[in-house]
Amino acid sequence: MESRASNHICAALETPVDSSRSDTALVTNSVVHVREDLSNVINNISPEETPVYSMLEKKKATNTRHEFLTETLNAANGNNAVAEGAEFVDSALTTPVRLGNYTQISTKVINVSGTLQAVNSVGSNNEFGRQVAKAGVELKRDIETSLVGNSASVGGPVRKSAGIEAWISTNVNAGAGGTSPGYSAGTVAAPTDGTLRTLTEAMFKGVIATAWTNGGDVKKVIAGPSLKQAISGFTGNATKFQQAKDQTVTAGIDVYVSDFGRHEIIPHRYMRSRTVILFDPSLWAIATLRAMKTEDLAKTTDADRKAILTEWTLESKNELGNAKIADVQP
Repeated sequence: MESRASNHICAALETPVDSSRSDTALVTNSVVHVREDLSNVINNISPEETPVYSMLEKKKATNTRHEFLTETLNAANGNNAVAEGAEFVDSALTTPVRLGNYTQISTKVINVSGTLQAVNSVGSNNEFGRQVAKAGVELKRDIETSLVGNSASVGGPVRKSAGIEAWISTNVNAGAGGTSPGYSAGTVAAPTDGTLRTLTEAMFKGVIATAWTNGGDVKKVIAGPSLKQAISGFTGNATKFQQAKDQTVTAGIDVYVSDFGRHEIIPHRYMRSRTVILFDPSLWAIATLRAMKTEDLAKTTDADRKAILTEWTLESKNELGNAKIADVQP
C-alpha cells in the first residue's frame, strides 16, 4: 500500500501544468480595484535662487518716482601748484546730479476652486496654501529678472523700473551698432542691440580696467550659462590642475583675479544670454514703496482668491562704477 501511494505522488509531481486551464491565478491587470501607487510628494526642480535680489541693499521708497543723488570728484590735477604769497583762487566745485527711477508693481493672483480644495489631492492637504507659497517664490524670480534686465524706465500708466543692464552706459563694450543711452532727461532708455561677437578675455579685462579708471571696483560678474562657460575658458596666467587622488578636474572659474582685484563669477538663469554684467553691489539698492504682502480678494465665484503684490524700484547710486559687455556669444 505504501509503495502504491508513493507511485501516485511521484506521478502527480511529474504531470505538467496546463496553462490553458480555467483555474489560473487572478492577476492585477484583470481587476479594477487595485489602488494606484502615487507618491505623496510633488517634485519641483525649478530653480528658486535670486542672487542679485538677495545681495543688494534694501531701502524705503516714499513715492512712485524714487529719486537719488550721485556725484563725482573733479579730475585729479598734477599741476596743482601756486606761487608763494599768491591770492587764493576759487576752485571749480562739483554738485550732485539728481537721478530717478519709477516704482514697479509686481503681482501674482492665486485662484483655487472650492472643489479642488475639498478633494483628496497629492502633495498637500492645503492646495490653496501651497499655491500661495509657490506664487511668492515666482514673484521674487520675476523681480530678479527685471533687476538684471534691459528694460527702460516707464512713468505710466504701467510703471516700470529700469534694470541694471539698461542703467550701465559708460563702461560698455558693445558690438557694431549697439548703443546704451542710459539715464537722460528723467528716464532710462533701453539699450539697442548690436552685432554679435565672440566673447574674449581681452574684452573682459578691458571693461574691468575702464570701470576701475572711473573709480569702480567690480566685485561681481553675472552671465548666462553659455557665457559663464566661455569665461571659464579664459586662460589668464593660470594653469589648471587635475587632482589625481580624487579624479577631479577643475574646469570652471568661480573667481577671476585681474590687475584690479578679485571678481566673483556667478552664473545667472534669468538675464539675457548676450550680455555679461560686471558690477559693484554697493552701488545699487532696491527701494520698496510697498513691501510684499498677501491680500484677500473679493469672493465672486466658488473659489478663493488672493493676490501677492509688492511695489519696488532699482536705485543706481553711480553707474560709473559698473561695466557690461554687450552683444557677445561663446
